[in-house]
Amino acid sequence: MTDFLEALKTELGEDVFLGADIPERFHNDWAGMAPVVPLALVRPRSTAQVAAAMRLCNEYRIPLTPQGGLTGLAGGARPIEGGVALSLDRMNRIEEIDTVMATMTIEAGATLGAAQRAAEEAGLFLGLDLGARDSCMIGGTLSTNAGGNRVIRFGMAREHVLGLEVVLPDGTIVTSLNKMLKNNAGYDLKQLFVGSEGTLGIITRAVLRLQARPAELASAFCACPDFPALLELLKSARQRLGAALTSFEVMWPSFYDFMTGGLPGCAGRSRRATASMS
Repeated sequence: MTDFLEALKTELGEDVFLGADIPERFHNDWAGMAPVVPLALVRPRSTAQVAAAMRLCNEYRIPLTPQGGLTGLAGGARPIEGGVALSLDRMNRIEEIDTVMATMTIEAGATLGAAQRAAEEAGLFLGLDLGARDSCMIGGTLSTNAGGNRVIRFGMAREHVLGLEVVLPDGTIVTSLNKMLKNNAGYDLKQLFVGSEGTLGIITRAVLRLQARPAELASAFCACPDFPALLELLKSARQRLGAALTSFEVMWPSFYDFMTGGLPGCAGRSRRATASMS
């Protein structure tokens, strides 16, 4: 174990944290399980450093847990005792926005919210959206193939990916940062990693597909007497709005009451399901 830690420190230097130097936030995610202090925390600044950490863990047979925004509820980012935690929070650069091809090349540690804002500043629009946009990272969002708020219009996370750079368990770097939308050349290897939750490799960079920025957005908050009426509302919205309908979220009475019960003027039980759409 000492040899492994010495090799890790030699390869990554000050980007390796041990013992009491490991910040508490890296001991757990939001799953509510007992926190675990990992053997070491690695916070790489480049794909080459990720590859070095993966290669050493593979060589010394040390388990490694990739960490993103740490807001997951399934314990997937919780470290393994005696293992290494690897956080991509320092790899957060938006490297390029191509306004002609409507693409964004971005490091996996950048938050979804940062990517959305960068696209907007460039006059474009990133269709992928989650409630955790300012904490979830691009790498974790793609690794879990997240759906989010606009899936009804823009699809799951995989629909927004044109290319990926991935580090395999043995440290091999697989680079396929394709920017071409109309590309049918060979196997689409990136789809193996989208949704694999880090089991096949760690996503380090991605090329995301952007959209034209909508001229205007409108939201509606509707109350429905029962579930069949809610389905009719969705059907009607699809028929009347077509591709302009980007999201349709349902809130049950229990959720609505919980969220509004402590707000002045909003107290009182709701007997209807509510739907928010935009």
